[in-house]
Amino acid sequence: MPLTYTPRDLDYVPPPGQEVTRLETHHDDLFQTIDVPRRAWNRPLDLPPEDPTLGLCARHRVMDLKRSDFGPRPFSQQFPPDWHLGTYNEVAARGSWCKMCQLIAEACDDIAWRDQADIVMSWVGDVRWRKKTSPDNDLDNGVESTETWETLRLTVRSTMIGRAPAFTPFDLVPLGREGELFQGRRLDEGQIDLARVRTWLKSCREWHGTECSHWMRQQSLSEWTTVPTFGPFIRLIDLKENCLVERNDIVPYVALSYVWGRVKVFKTLEENVDELRLPGGMMEKKSLFPRSIRDAMTLAQRLGYRYIWIDSICIIQNDDTDTYKNLDKRHQIGQMGKIYQYADLTIVAASGEDASAGLPGVEAGTREAKQKQVVISEDLTIMNRSRAWPDALLRTTWEERGWTYQERILSLRYMYFVDDTVHFQCQQAAWSEDFAAESPDLDLSAADQVVNFSIVPTEVPPTVELRPNLKFQLKRYPELVGQYTCRNMTFITDRVNGIQGILNVIKDHFFSQDVEFVHGMPTGGLLHPGLLWRPRLEPKRICLDERKGRPLWPSWAWAGWTVPVYYDYGADFSANSTGRYQTDISLGPDPYFLHLKARVARFRLMIEDRGNEDAVPPLPRVRPTRLTRYAITHATNPDGGDEEWIGSIWLTWSYRRKFVEHELRLISKVTQEFIILSDADKFEREELVQAATAEKRAVVNVMMIERLTDPGTDGRVRIERAGVGRMYRDAWDRVEEKWERFELG
Repeated sequence: MPLTYTPRDLDYVPPPGQEVTRLETHHDDLFQTIDVPRRAWNRPLDLPPEDPTLGLCARHRVMDLKRSDFGPRPFSQQFPPDWHLGTYNEVAARGSWCKMCQLIAEACDDIAWRDQADIVMSWVGDVRWRKKTSPDNDLDNGVESTETWETLRLTVRSTMIGRAPAFTPFDLVPLGREGELFQGRRLDEGQIDLARVRTWLKSCREWHGTECSHWMRQQSLSEWTTVPTFGPFIRLIDLKENCLVERNDIVPYVALSYVWGRVKVFKTLEENVDELRLPGGMMEKKSLFPRSIRDAMTLAQRLGYRYIWIDSICIIQNDDTDTYKNLDKRHQIGQMGKIYQYADLTIVAASGEDASAGLPGVEAGTREAKQKQVVISEDLTIMNRSRAWPDALLRTTWEERGWTYQERILSLRYMYFVDDTVHFQCQQAAWSEDFAAESPDLDLSAADQVVNFSIVPTEVPPTVELRPNLKFQLKRYPELVGQYTCRNMTFITDRVNGIQGILNVIKDHFFSQDVEFVHGMPTGGLLHPGLLWRPRLEPKRICLDERKGRPLWPSWAWAGWTVPVYYDYGADFSANSTGRYQTDISLGPDPYFLHLKARVARFRLMIEDRGNEDAVPPLPRVRPTRLTRYAITHATNPDGGDEEWIGSIWLTWSYRRKFVEHELRLISKVTQEFIILSDADKFEREELVQAATAEKRAVVNVMMIERLTDPGTDGRVRIERAGVGRMYRDAWDRVEEKWERFELG
């Protein structure tokens, strides 16, 4: 997929005859007179009388849709105007005689505010491709050139100021003729078209080659030499011999990505692994496999694969809660990154909540794909498209699980089963069952785009952003950690294991050799910015490691807390100063502890919020929190008078229990210990709204620490992180300079 996107209509000028008019509108009990362009959805329309005998309502007769309205056309052309259909109740009422209104009313899922939300149809770019043009000898010297063309889709959406969307938007496209590209196509409602799925794989291999397959890369490097890749081996299911095999080279194999859920999943154990290695050893066990596993094995065979990797069967699962005792499990988890990276295809079972959901459509009659169509004319049949796979995944249990995050990021070629539909995605294309887009000239598809509609009537067409390509996020450790920690883990002991494959790939491909990952945290030159993670919820320490009598992971690592975390823009992963205010930090002989030489001082907390509450970046499924942003002030005000705001820090709500009211402010009765970590560029908006225009005072990153009595060490004090924040640097110049060496656990 392309890495840049050129927006259209940055300086939109209405076509001649579409001048702006003045119109008084009523929206959500707000009366206002605004400039209304002729293309906006609330423009005045001269509608004919309704006539139920004509099959279309007045609005759709005025629209007069034709196949040519959807393209193909040059990318440079303007979008047609939006269309207002009324509220859902009005559309549904007209559905008794209007074919288009009936289709729209039936396609609206879980509609809310039926009598209030306006339903709007907006023209949006669909697929885009490069079209060769004939050379103009005078201009191009006979060199063949290309031009960008596109098709359009009609997005049906709701608009209601101050409210969430009343339903999930969906797209309408023309039904194409047999073999016609960039048009909709009919679905088999009961079963997937296996021939089409095979065509996707064949086309990807022929058009994209090594870009989408590590196995093809290896074949291109050496035709005669087999290079060991998995050390010592990868365990695979041999679908021909019906047994487990162990190999250290790359062969074409399928990997399954799914969720176990609460159903019983067959597991390979030390007690049965020898039996499963025997030819035919799996025949008797197949009836014990949940449906998702059986369907994946069936699909892999039908697609011509001999091998498949499935975690519950290919990893010996003894000692689920203690990977240190199970060397096989620990080793196989350590190479999970390679397992999904080198898979020729990853099948994603995202249709249900557990492993019994299966792959709808693999067997006849196992799905109910719903596709609605309406004949407008002899030339045009309109159909609704399935949701783009990235949007469909957002509502799935699969998208919530921690383990599936690295499986999605690291795979090069996927087949998604979601919403009773199958979608295909590789590094160069995204294809679906109900839309014909299999072309080597494809430049951009609907699945690659995020369309942003205005919530108010406007003449300017919707803006389009490229959906982030996960392949290019591997270098962005802060984003990866932020997204991963918002997912769920059945076993908290897997908190680091679930992202270790990604971290191994980052280390091998993007960072220098002096960077290792310990407890999920970067070391070496990235240790300082790595410490600047912040919680999204009230932080809670991880459970104890009963063998060692301490929490499983240290407090300075995000893995040591059971909350989603994020890095703000001030984490400075690309720039770290080494001046006077830089703390000396290194890993100790026991990597659980950091050895620090840091400047230490005491300050007080108080309640004075100067930040922007909305500045903390939200992620889906993050619950409300009792996390509190505290202000930092001096332990004793050096200049007398009111307490001075000198910094900000996120901490648990429980610290407020030690507060008292002092001169109309809440301030802590006790002081807290802080250390300087590193220089910072400035306060972020979540800390100080006026950060961009604030007085030019230098800022430092700080950590609040706590000294805890460790019951497992005969009363020895254990020092832990409480939180990180930022302070004005000169605040430290007004307190005694004190340096201390200690271990941070």
